[in-house]
Amino acid sequence: MSEGNETTQTIRVILADDHDILRQGLKLLFEVQSDIRVVGEARTGIEAINQAGKSRPDVIIMDISMAEMDGLEACQRIRKLYPATQVLILTMHESEEYFLQALRVGAAGYLVKRVAPAELSTAIRTLARGGAYLYPGLAKTLIRAYVSTQKEVDTTASQ
Repeated sequence: MSEGNETTQTIRVILADDHDILRQGLKLLFEVQSDIRVVGEARTGIEAINQAGKSRPDVIIMDISMAEMDGLEACQRIRKLYPATQVLILTMHESEEYFLQALRVGAAGYLVKRVAPAELSTAIRTLARGGAYLYPGLAKTLIRAYVSTQKEVDTTASQ
């Protein structure tokens, strides 16, 4: 987290979503929070990568469905280029496929757009502290994927 004034830490955030109204709404939400500051915006995955290089944010809030380059590919590139920047996927997609793909490309968080504003703020703060934040409705998906992988490892090991 970047230094703020006196003892408070300011979390620097980039908003990457192709819908202007969503980005503007999120900016308004964060304006009333003293510890979260929007330092950049992007409409495409390519713009998100460029903004990450310029602003060096703590967290990028990234949609999946964007023009030129989707959020998953942008996330993967950002994580390679700027490993200190955490990516929080904020999407309408609740599918297991997108969720697991996001984790594979390095997203530290995954939320659906219908979450309460307070949960989004909590997720940002968690990621900025180095934690992970996953949409509770998809947690079982992660557990199933892990158990399935472990069963494959056990089967391979016993052969």
